[in-house]
Amino acid sequence: MKMTSASTPIKDSSIWIFVSLLLFVLLIGLVLGPCKGTVARPGSVPKEAEYHKKTNYYKLTANGIHREWYENGNLVTEVPVNEFGQPNGISKRFNYITGIPIMEGQFLNGDRDGLWKFTFSDGKPYIELGYKSGYRKKQLWIQTAELGNETGSYYRYFRNGRLNEKGFFDGGFRTGDWVRYYPDTKVEEKGSYENDKKVGEWFYYYPTGTKEASEIYSSEGELIKRSTYYPNGELWCLVQKGKEPECH
Repeated sequence: MKMTSASTPIKDSSIWIFVSLLLFVLLIGLVLGPCKGTVARPGSVPKEAEYHKKTNYYKLTANGIHREWYENGNLVTEVPVNEFGQPNGISKRFNYITGIPIMEGQFLNGDRDGLWKFTFSDGKPYIELGYKSGYRKKQLWIQTAELGNETGSYYRYFRNGRLNEKGFFDGGFRTGDWVRYYPDTKVEEKGSYENDKKVGEWFYYYPTGTKEASEIYSSEGELIKRSTYYPNGELWCLVQKGKEPECH
């Protein structure tokens, strides 16, 4: 007598069960239609605003004002625009939760212009920086946080309100005297820039206030000499252009 596999009926039954379930799912899809998001549009967002998946923002330009909203309904940004759709006027950007302005300044035909203020999420000052429309350095292909038309005084603060760094920009280039501080107001480093290059003598300090290093640069920004020091003030290493380092 020829033996047949007892598993064959079970396999056939499993296949039919799978096919039946698949047909059932397809039928439900045809009856109910495609799935739709269950998150309702916040009441503060106008019905004319379009939702952009890439940014998760609602966006609307109407009556010469461009506005964007977070998905929670709070305003992201608000800025007037000109006839070409370029930002042109006082622009504000707001915190996701508190709605506090975290960035404010003026645009002139698409360029930042004048004093801009950036704050921490609690509204305390973070950065104050000037810009000048149409006055910028040549842009590199590498993306940076700088726009290239920074012009005027620059101030950056710690969260406790103390000054962290100050300097000056001219057409996107660091220029003049720059100083950076520790949170307790002691100087961390100081020196001068010219066309974004360090020039002259630069000084660096330990948190205790003791000198950590000094550097001398040429007018072209080339490092000529660097001296480093131990925390007790004694010379550690001396490095000069064209010479072997001298370390103790």
